[in-house]
Amino acid sequence: YRPDNAALIVVGDFDQKQLDAWVDKYFGNIERPKTPIRRVNIVEPERAKEMRFVKTAPNVPLPALAITYHAPPAKSPDVPALEVAQTILSSGESSRLYESLIRSQQIASDANFYADIRQDKGLLILYAIASEGKNLEDIEKSLLAEITKMQNSPVSARELEKAKNKMITNILRERETNVGKANAIGRAVIFQDNANTVNTDIQKLQAVTAADVQRVMKKYFRDNNRVVIYYKNEEAKEEAK
Repeated sequence: YRPDNAALIVVGDFDQKQLDAWVDKYFGNIERPKTPIRRVNIVEPERAKEMRFVKTAPNVPLPALAITYHAPPAKSPDVPALEVAQTILSSGESSRLYESLIRSQQIASDANFYADIRQDKGLLILYAIASEGKNLEDIEKSLLAEITKMQNSPVSARELEKAKNKMITNILRERETNVGKANAIGRAVIFQDNANTVNTDIQKLQAVTAADVQRVMKKYFRDNNRVVIYYKNEEAKEEAK
């Protein structure tokens, strides 16, 4: 924690001169260190092949699984398309995963996709919790089938418009409050190193096309970029032995 590694974000109806005086009063005596900031510069290597793990624990009520892929860093131009894909796959009861795994096949009690975007590489995470008596192998096949559909065929114009409208509405609703404005500016500073990108993120979402979504699904959801994790009750492990 040091002055040259921090950002002060102030939002609301304030007097600039008063704010400057308070900043000088409360922060002015904090010295800036002469030593450079030590940064983590290790880059996580690319995945070369699919990896699979089975983890167990006592008293697991229902089996679960996760399928993860490396995600690009926050500054990547592919991020808006991945966020649109996230909304199409798992936002609400009309999403593709809910319609397929929960409503239609009834093999999962929960199914979601989450794009965990960070400064460095993040993760694209598919996860599901099995319904009573259902097995993880079938759930895995169904999750991967939904990914394949989006790779092989562009999403419909209606799905794309619905997803973007929902995302943009949520962004605008958040920014109606001072806290929401501050959080948005903070994310822009942390993830983009540029507070002004808070004024361009909506335009980037609006510019996403069905072809963009299909392209990023092919680019990141590759077999050799995949880790599959099964999570089961310890009793299942003993029975397998």
